Amino acid sequence: MHRRTTVLLLSTALTALPGPLALADDGGNSSSGQVVLPGVPERLSAQQACTAFKGRAASDAPWTRRALGLDQVWTLSQGRGVTVAVVGTGVSDGPAVLAGRVDAVGDAGDDCVGRGTFQAGLVAGAATPGQGFSGVAPQARILAVRGTGVRGEPDPARLAAGVRAAAERGAGVITVTAPLDGADKAVRAALAVAAAKDSLVVAPAAADSVPPSTSGDTPAKPAPAPPKGVLAVLDTGPQGTRPETAPPYTRADLTAPGDALVGPGPVDGGKWTGSGSSLAAAVTAGTAALVRSYHPELKAAQVRERLLRTAYPADLPALDPYGAVAGAEAPAPDAAAARPDPVRPVSPPDAASARNTALLVTAGAAGTALLVAFLAAALPRGRARGWRPGRLDPRGTRGEGGTA
Repeated sequence: MHRRTTVLLLSTALTALPGPLALADDGGNSSSGQVVLPGVPERLSAQQACTAFKGRAASDAPWTRRALGLDQVWTLSQGRGVTVAVVGTGVSDGPAVLAGRVDAVGDAGDDCVGRGTFQAGLVAGAATPGQGFSGVAPQARILAVRGTGVRGEPDPARLAAGVRAAAERGAGVITVTAPLDGADKAVRAALAVAAAKDSLVVAPAAADSVPPSTSGDTPAKPAPAPPKGVLAVLDTGPQGTRPETAPPYTRADLTAPGDALVGPGPVDGGKWTGSGSSLAAAVTAGTAALVRSYHPELKAAQVRERLLRTAYPADLPALDPYGAVAGAEAPAPDAAAARPDPVRPVSPPDAASARNTALLVTAGAAGTALLVAFLAAALPRGRARGWRPGRLDPRGTRGEGGTA
């Protein structure tokens, strides 16, 4: 749990904000010694132009790198040989951290919004000189799949079709930008294809932000219950908790860092910040890539089980990348026969047995009392006659009077 403690101590200055984030910067990018990162958008209005700002340079390592123990786990696995599909707004290979490692389905190689590129960077962004940032699985490949409108408009049908397309293209891990509805027939059909293709689907358990409400008194509607077999992830911040105003959810399997994260934007090499469960899902998808690279014999369902089994115990288990990669082998999901038998309680004794036991205890206690009384009377008399334990008299007999 030492890395969990690190999360609590690391940065009380960081807050779970989706907007700009101030980070200390060793490169002196500002007179105050800090650089303020812009917030990556979730979607754009019809009047907004595509995201063209290059972000800002930041040399410090994000809090997630130490909290997740990434430097330690990278000695074992960096995700080589695994393709992770990002189903969302698209993924640009413009950032240096993703250059040459992005394949795209259709027009998903263009990211007007920037959210999908940010997610892909969290999954598989490479380390570059002078920057502390790196994705969780820096040697994995990215498959960009459109799962929203071009401007990030939510589109459940397109999201389900994106999951199917990612599985058919052979992605070992699939992460999506919005919660999946387990009651949606198209979603269930897409997940059936993913299961047949041995693709692990990782989805956010909650929306990234609360949609505008028609009334301030109307509570936000929780995200739908995720489908069976999907790994549903909830976001937490540097303190290991979610803000009270975070979007509600119905069910989650796991928590992972998802607030005040740092990643690339769609243009050049600058950094952005973002928050939300979709980002926690991207971090978890990167961890799944580490596991699939290090344990290629495991099926998708076994990888899911392993991520849950090796997580830090809590009300909702917390992601532990090193434990997932290096921990003991996780059993198959249906390996109930291999589990140890439950401990059986000892039956209470019957009345006769209890009575016999009581008599024995009473008799033993009485005997002990008599022995103590005898010794109390005999020892003083023995000492008065000159007896000492273990002494021999001149005739060689033990226990009689006399001197040595």
